[in-house]
Amino acid sequence: MAEIYRAKTFDSDGRMVLVAVKRVLAHLAEDEDFLKMLVDEAKIVSLIQHPGIARVYEFSRASNEYFMAMEFVDGKDVRAILERCRNLGKAMPPQHAAYIVAEIGAALHAAHAARDMSGRALRLVHRDISPANMICSYAGEVKLCDFGIAKATLSRVKTKTGIIKGKIKYMSPEQAMGRKLDHRSDIFSLGSVLYEMVTKTPPFLAQNEMELLIKVRDARYKAPDELEPQLPFELIGIINKALTRNRGERYQSAAEFAHALREYLAYQHPGYGRSHLATYMRRLFEAEIEKELRLMESYVIDQVEVAPAQMGENLIADALGPDAQYSKFTPIARGGTGVGSQPHERGTGTGVGSETGTGTGTGTDPSAEGGTGTGSGTLERGTGTGTGTSDWDQESQVGTMTRLPPTDPRRKYGAWLHDLQTVILDRNRQPDGRPVPTVHDEQTRILDPGRAPMPPAGASTRRQGSVAPRVPGGPGGPPPSIHDEQTMILDVSQPPKKK
Repeated sequence: MAEIYRAKTFDSDGRMVLVAVKRVLAHLAEDEDFLKMLVDEAKIVSLIQHPGIARVYEFSRASNEYFMAMEFVDGKDVRAILERCRNLGKAMPPQHAAYIVAEIGAALHAAHAARDMSGRALRLVHRDISPANMICSYAGEVKLCDFGIAKATLSRVKTKTGIIKGKIKYMSPEQAMGRKLDHRSDIFSLGSVLYEMVTKTPPFLAQNEMELLIKVRDARYKAPDELEPQLPFELIGIINKALTRNRGERYQSAAEFAHALREYLAYQHPGYGRSHLATYMRRLFEAEIEKELRLMESYVIDQVEVAPAQMGENLIADALGPDAQYSKFTPIARGGTGVGSQPHERGTGTGVGSETGTGTGTGTDPSAEGGTGTGSGTLERGTGTGTGTSDWDQESQVGTMTRLPPTDPRRKYGAWLHDLQTVILDRNRQPDGRPVPTVHDEQTRILDPGRAPMPPAGASTRRQGSVAPRVPGGPGGPPPSIHDEQTMILDVSQPPKKK
């Protein structure tokens, strides 16, 4: 239906914003009903404010072409995750599957409960819940997207009786029969996805489309534990309830479905959170992450002024309102941002850095113009944004370079690394130059609980830093009580004082 691109724009503060652009294919751009459906999708999503739903910034027409700009999610959809799991010959671990579906359930509930600006319920049904429309970021975020065939009260394109829309193997029985749908249809579809995530196999498979429709209509599927015997019985019960043919016996809201999964996680995997999913995603797609980062670094985008007429007309501007985020976007960075070859010569700015924070980037010269820009850098496989310190912070992956105070008025940029004192740290020497004693330099003494310690041959019975024991009968006799010994506080930096 559309070509999808990763693109960048800038907000009013000059910060770069990554977006996903769906460009409608030329032959579909002439289909009026299809365009109305996309406009309806954009308007519907603009009315749903939830972190689990990918935002739509605009749907615009420019030079007889149509495109939708959406929130960019740096990750993979569940379809890609399932494909990777099949290639590895194992199902997705149930804790990850439960967390993803719980997050989608929360987002789906927000969509089902959405209202328009006048407070009227939209009674929205997504109708296309499937692995391809569920995205997991490498940071552990989960997003629901693609409301293209969603049914809502504000939709202008009416579905004719008996017309089926959606992916058949993820449909609900009532959807497969072409009946009137409500939000519980989406719950069945979400249960189908959860089934596939934990078993590697969709619940409904057939040789042809007609047989598949019959299986979906009758809700006939193998028990999940027949395919994966190790599945927890609590999770099996949740799946079976979501896939009940009678919608009155299913979970009655997506929030109820999500709550059941969170209770399962709290019982079986206490403490599970977003970071656990992020770790799983990064391990599963380690090679792809590295490849995508290298590819992004190879692109150079020219800063070109664009006339307002070339930016097109936003067809959903009325639904987004006058202060919508898209209205603050600009194709080039504003606020005095320039292009530089080295961040330390051009101030703070955007760029790719190594572990020391140096690298190429864009920015302005604070000493000349007083402007600043945002900075980004690559540390191993992560990215970061920020200005401030002079080196990378391993935890937050933030790195920039700040100017040092001038030490010579003839130098425009102040002191650099080469002007500073070099201190070589030797772990074998103390700060005052004295060698640090090693364990091999120390006296070895064997303590016998039945005998007092014997001094080494030829050594005085009283050494610096030790206490001469008061042993009845001399060295080698029975040890005194611990209460008879002198108590000393040892300071490793000072020798003990003699009384």
